Amino acid sequence: MNSPSSTITLRPFKTTDVEDFILWAGDDRVTRSTLWKTITSKEEALTFIKEVCIPHPWRRSICINDHSIGYISVFPGSGDDRCTAMIGYGLSVDYWGQGITT
Repeated sequence: MNSPSSTITLRPFKTTDVEDFILWAGDDRVTRSTLWKTITSKEEALTFIKEVCIPHPWRRSICINDHSIGYISVFPGSGDDRCTAMIGYGLSVDYWGQGITT
């Protein structure tokens, strides 16, 4: 859990995040409002990190003490909506209600 000595950061995903990633991305409560399905294996998690998270220019891992506890992504608009963006995020249920994403 979050403690006064914890540091919350945003950083690019790394393949070494796989163990932390599967803890929250494998939880239906977290993924029920994402555009992707619940991750069910370590191999699937690693593939998702390599093919989706790392290449995405505005997807970052939400970390506490450098452990991934979720993600945040920015999806820029285009055409007439080029000055807008959508923001998506997912966070481990262990950290819900603590003001981390706000």
